[in-house]
Amino acid sequence: MHHPILRWLWLGVLALAIAGFFAIILVVARTPQLAMLQHLFSVGLVIHVDLSVLVWFLCIGGLGWTGLLLKYTRPWPYWVGGGFFTIAAATALIALSPLDSHWEVIKSNYIPVLNNLPFLAGLGLLAAGLAVVLAPTLAIALSARRWQLDNEETLFADAAITTALALGAFFLAAYLLPAGLPPAERFEQLFWAGGHILQFTFTLLMMAGWVALARAMGLKPISTSLVRVASLVAVGAAIKSAFGFWLHPFDSADFMMFQTRVMIELGGLGAGLLGIVLVARLAYAMNIDRARRAYASALVSSLVLFVAGGVLGLLITGQNVTIPAHYHGAIVGITLALMGYAYVLLPRFGYAPVAHTRLAFWQPIIYGVGQLLHIGGLAYSGGYGVLRKTPAGESIALAPDVKAALGVMGMGGLLAIIGGLLFVVVMARAFFSAQGNRDSIRIN
Repeated sequence: MHHPILRWLWLGVLALAIAGFFAIILVVARTPQLAMLQHLFSVGLVIHVDLSVLVWFLCIGGLGWTGLLLKYTRPWPYWVGGGFFTIAAATALIALSPLDSHWEVIKSNYIPVLNNLPFLAGLGLLAAGLAVVLAPTLAIALSARRWQLDNEETLFADAAITTALALGAFFLAAYLLPAGLPPAERFEQLFWAGGHILQFTFTLLMMAGWVALARAMGLKPISTSLVRVASLVAVGAAIKSAFGFWLHPFDSADFMMFQTRVMIELGGLGAGLLGIVLVARLAYAMNIDRARRAYASALVSSLVLFVAGGVLGLLITGQNVTIPAHYHGAIVGITLALMGYAYVLLPRFGYAPVAHTRLAFWQPIIYGVGQLLHIGGLAYSGGYGVLRKTPAGESIALAPDVKAALGVMGMGGLLAIIGGLLFVVVMARAFFSAQGNRDSIRIN
């Protein structure tokens, strides 16, 4: 567990486990049949989103970036560990921030905030830790060495570029923020552009998971040229988003709409190209070896959820729960890919393989089906204007069929929570039944 790459994996799993606890509060508060603990909904939303998306995804990014550094460079002493432990401290502060009662909930898009000192210090440390890890990684991603990278490494290298662009957008937004803004408006503007750019990072990480799963399943190899094109589409979209600072006034509606248009037009294009090829590979694949079946269930579930999220994105009209339905579909598609990627990584680090086990096979399916029910219920009720980011008791008067849809949403959410917890169980079993020599770890 002390290996520099391995530490990132277990930090991400821990963040996901804590996020699962807060997810229970969200589902209970949003389900009319179980509407209780609604006063904790806002706190649960903030911590759940930041740990299950921001920290978990970036830990997988840190894992891949550290692998690049160890393979292609000679990192400065303590450099790799410095970035990791800074982000680990950030994770602890974010998770523990609700214990400080002096907070205000800001439901800003992409990075919701508890406006208190521990949480904001955690975000600051997260940015600092990312800067430490990304600085030497960019030297690989932006040099001739990038042409030596395999498909998986290429996607991680380009994810470093988009993450650096997102950090730059956050810092530039902080510099340009007008004085005297109310907290809600201030954080919304602060995170808007960088949050959009981070979505391209997450998509690249998902594609890295897809590539690793396809290889682990023994599917026909994917063309390096195709992966590079799909990856560069995401990088190009992130660069276009960054140019929004020069094209429109930072605090204007045009600037916000520009970021949204880039996401709609280019957000899923690179992943779509790769996804079409993967679907074709799956369609022509012979019987999948039982020893690899969990990889197949993770890959298929990820593809289905990502497509479902994209379709729901086309149905958004106004501010209602169709927006989180779209976002949950896309984000859970990414999460499932990274869960499957974690299963692929275990044997690389000397842990017992889990892909042959029934629990690992069913876990992505349970999680995926639960989320399909969840986003389906949200999307249906969204058509009736149920407001987003609110528990059931704060919504408009609900018709019986809308209440039923929210009930389905709640049932799906609970099923998804079970699926998420099963992932933690699978990983914990692998950790405690570790086999093999940790001194002979294979990086790639």
